[in-house]
Amino acid sequence: MARKPQQDRSVLSMARMLDAAEAIFADGGDSALTVEAVVKRSKTSVGSFYSRFGDRDGLLKSMHERFLLRLGGAAHVAAAAAGNEKTLAGAIEVFISHVFTGTNEYRNSARFFVLHRSADPILRAQGIRANAVFAGIFNMLVLSHRDEIAHANPATAADITWRMLYAALAQQMMFDDEEVSGVKMTIPALVREITCCLAAYLKTNSGKR
Repeated sequence: MARKPQQDRSVLSMARMLDAAEAIFADGGDSALTVEAVVKRSKTSVGSFYSRFGDRDGLLKSMHERFLLRLGGAAHVAAAAAGNEKTLAGAIEVFISHVFTGTNEYRNSARFFVLHRSADPILRAQGIRANAVFAGIFNMLVLSHRDEIAHANPATAADITWRMLYAALAQQMMFDDEEVSGVKMTIPALVREITCCLAAYLKTNSGKR
């Protein structure tokens, strides 16, 4: 992982390099993301780059860490907003709406890291830890409306609901509508329909066979 800067000037320099790296990737993809390109775009120096990141792999790890922190921040904001809702369906809809907006903002980074993480054990480990945190945030929100959950095992139901939401989020990040079904759908409309599905499962599934 990158060496954390201690001075304000170094913090800003590191942020500029990370911003430049994300912009370069968005414009040209993985092959365009070189040390030279980052240094040039961020108007920093090669020495500063290697001092902060060590090498290109260090840069990728720092980009991934910042990406996960941003998603984590979005998840906490989503949970706080959803916590004000009185009903289970209302809470889920507000949470999903916030999270979908956040993932859409960082979609280019998400696409890159979903692909790159599978080949990098360190990035994969970062992602696994982050996913557990996100799941915990969502499950806590769902279980705060335990009285509306009809499943015999509310904790299991909350976990299954998160799994379904995670799949929808991954689809939203990785694919456009035409790649999924060919039907164009706005994010608000998608959020409403997914909310109906998840709330129906939680409120009608008894967990008994």
